[in-house]
Amino acid sequence: MANSTHAATTVVAHLPQRSPCVRLRRALGQFCLYSLVFASLAILLLPIAWMLSTAFKPLGDVFETPIRWIPANPTLKNFKAQFNANLGTIFYNSVVVGTASAFLATLGGAMTAYGLARFRFRGNEAVLLFFMASLAFPVPLIMISMYLLFVKISLLNTYTALVLGHTVITLPVAVWLLKSFFDALPVDVEEAAFVDGAGPFRTLFRIVLPMARPALAASAIFVFVTSWNELMFGLTFTSTTDMRPLPAGIALLFLTEFEGAWSEMMALALMVSLPILLLFLFFQKTFVRGVTAGAVKG
Repeated sequence: MANSTHAATTVVAHLPQRSPCVRLRRALGQFCLYSLVFASLAILLLPIAWMLSTAFKPLGDVFETPIRWIPANPTLKNFKAQFNANLGTIFYNSVVVGTASAFLATLGGAMTAYGLARFRFRGNEAVLLFFMASLAFPVPLIMISMYLLFVKISLLNTYTALVLGHTVITLPVAVWLLKSFFDALPVDVEEAAFVDGAGPFRTLFRIVLPMARPALAASAIFVFVTSWNELMFGLTFTSTTDMRPLPAGIALLFLTEFEGAWSEMMALALMVSLPILLLFLFFQKTFVRGVTAGAVKG
């Protein structure tokens, strides 16, 4: 017993000890990492803090110097002024366009991703590479091309133009997310369905998609949030308030040639941000599970 204790003490004594320089470098590394995290959070939260501050200020106090983050004369008039027909119209437009875009992009992404994940054919990798490369396409270039197309087929100032535009820019992400999930699903159940006589579409809609609910939910949430926040398509493809979604409607309702109603704009921006915040908080676990489900196989 004494020999064992002596041997253990000898091993511990010969273990390399960290020098003060190593500990200092490690401490500096952690300090730099935490500083970067806090700086990133500050950059992200600063616009939100300014929106909150401005929403409760009278217009005359918005540009006062020095800047007051806590309003000296807080008011709720900016919020009360938003309850009118315009708010209901642009809110309804965003809900319709966002829901339709989420359904169309998720359905198209699921069918495309399932085909790429389960069927091997010449050019399979090229198709997937095309979807990934399309994420690098400049959005203004896509927007101009679609605008010229919609002019020729008389689709400007319609829900269809907005839905197609939002679907185009979100479909590659939906395909990538869902393909990763389908790759991780076991094929045994699908093979059993094929043996029982089920075709590819019946297998997809009756068996695969029910198992892929987390990924489908993550895709739908991503597309809906992207559509809800998208500005340029709303400004380009619509010409009347009756058809504009929220971002374009807010910009054109409150920004005039010589003045901007900044307090009311920030109040409305805060109001329309709350549904998205609540949506993410409510489906947070589903969204994270859907995004990470295909990360580990087996």
